[in-house]
Amino acid sequence: MAQLAQRFNDLSAEGHQAQIANTRNGYFVAAEKHKEAASVADLIGGAEGAARRSDADQLQANCLLRSGNMAAAARAAVSSARAARAAGNRTAHVIALSTSAYVAKEAPDAMAKAERESREQDRPSGSPSCGGLDLSQEGRISLPTTRAARSRLGVAYFEAAVAVCEAALAYVGGRGSPAADDERRVPSLRSEAEMRNGLGTSLHSLGERRRGVELVRQAVLPLRRDVFTAAPGSEAPQAKRMLVIWLSNLGAMLMSQGADRIAEAAACFREALELSEETDDVALKQAVLSELANMSGRPDQPVGLAEAAAFRSRLNALYAQAGRNHDTSCTICLEPLEMPYGGAEDGAADDSGRDADGYTNSAVRVLDCAHQFHRGCLSTWWRTRSDKTCPLCKK
Repeated sequence: MAQLAQRFNDLSAEGHQAQIANTRNGYFVAAEKHKEAASVADLIGGAEGAARRSDADQLQANCLLRSGNMAAAARAAVSSARAARAAGNRTAHVIALSTSAYVAKEAPDAMAKAERESREQDRPSGSPSCGGLDLSQEGRISLPTTRAARSRLGVAYFEAAVAVCEAALAYVGGRGSPAADDERRVPSLRSEAEMRNGLGTSLHSLGERRRGVELVRQAVLPLRRDVFTAAPGSEAPQAKRMLVIWLSNLGAMLMSQGADRIAEAAACFREALELSEETDDVALKQAVLSELANMSGRPDQPVGLAEAAAFRSRLNALYAQAGRNHDTSCTICLEPLEMPYGGAEDGAADDSGRDADGYTNSAVRVLDCAHQFHRGCLSTWWRTRSDKTCPLCKK
C-alpha cells in the first residue's frame, strides 16, 4: 500500500512539473501523468483511493481543458465527481461539479455524452451514485436530448453544486469550518458564493435575467464581507479582484434589465472601481472605467458628462502607462471628442442637441477594443451596416 501511495505521489509530481511549461504539449503530458495516477488510486481502493482518484481526475480535467480536449475533460470531470462522492468529500465534489458546469457550458454535447456513459457504466453495479449529478435528483434532472436542453446542462451542475454547499454548511450549523473526517469536509462560504455566481451568470445568459441577477447579488454579499473583514496577509488581494469582477458582471446584468436598474448598476461599477484601485490589475481598472465613462449623455444616465470625461482621462492615463496611444478625436467625424459630433450639422441630431438615441452631441462611447467615438457618429455608422464592429479595428 505504501508503494502504491508513493507511486501516486510521484506521478502527481511529474504531472505538476509538466504543467509548468504552460504549453499545450505540456498540459497533454500532465494529463497523461494524472490519468496514470488515477489508475494507481483505484489500486489503493477504499475511501483513500477514492479521494486520490478524485484529485487526480480533477487535475487531469484541468489540463485537458487547457489543451482543448473537451471530450476527455468532460469524462475526467464526471469521474472526479463520482470518486469525490464515493469518498464523502464534499469539497472535492463541489470543485468537480464546478468544472463539469464549465465544460457543459463550452461543450454541452461532450458533457452530456460523458454523463450518459458514466450512468451506463454504473447502472449494472447498482451504484447509488454515478457521474457528476446526484442521482437522488434523477427524477427531476434528466439527461438532455435536445439542443435547448443541452444548453441548460451547465445550469444543472451549478444547481447541484449549490445544493452540496448548502447541505454541507447546514451540517456544521452554517459555520463552514471543516472537521477531521471526510464527511464533514465542507466548502467554505466563498465556495457557495462562487457556485451561486456561476449559476446566476448561466441563468442570465439563458434569459432568466431576474433570477440570475438575484443569485449574483447573493454571491456578492459574503465575498464583500470576506474582503472587508480579512486579516492582514490573508487572501484579501485575490478576493478583492474577484469582487471587482463580480460587481462588474452584476452591473452589466442590471443594465440589461432597463433604465430603472441603471442607478443600481452604476453603484456596482463605482464600488468596483474603488476596489480596483487597491489591486495591481490594470486591465480590470480599464474595464470598469470604460463602463462608467459610457454611462453618460442622456437624462436617465447616472453619470454626468464632466464626470464621464474625468473617467476617460483616468482611462487614457492607464493606456499611456501601458504604452499605447489613446484617441483624442472621433475618427468618424474627425472632430475632437470633447466637441459635439459632426452629425449635429447634417441632421443626425434633433433640435434639442441630442441624437436619435437621446444622447447629447458630445457624448462619447468607449468600445471594448478601447477605441473611442462620439456616440452619435457611432450610431449613424452602425445604422448603415449589418454588424456592430469597431470602425477602426473591426472587432
